[in-house]
Amino acid sequence: MIVLFVSPVKSQHLIGKTKTQIEKEMEASYNDFDLDQSSVNRTYKYLKYVNKITEETLLVFLTADDICSATKLTSDYANLLQVKKQLSKYKPAEKNKWVYIEKGVKYTVKLKQEEWFFSVFTSK
Repeated sequence: MIVLFVSPVKSQHLIGKTKTQIEKEMEASYNDFDLDQSSVNRTYKYLKYVNKITEETLLVFLTADDICSATKLTSDYANLLQVKKQLSKYKPAEKNKWVYIEKGVKYTVKLKQEEWFFSVFTSK
């Protein structure tokens, strides 16, 4: 089965990895996503990946030391049902918020629905 989007499960496992590790993993496992360096944000340090086929954008937020601290997947509503199905595997914390523990680390996953798109934000 080919997964055409970066699931919340996969994106959270980028947390704690270095910029170099993330770039290698994205190239090897998510070759539908292209690194987009067309815009600069001086407030946040991040890597931006875009999948034009599924209309998804993955932001990988980095610390000053180039370690992933959080991810934000923004997607077209065409992918919402599939993402909600994956989110149902997590323990609900409150409306549109779930928690997940992997190797003793607790992650928080938040779903935010906007008018034209939705986002899944994952952090420790």
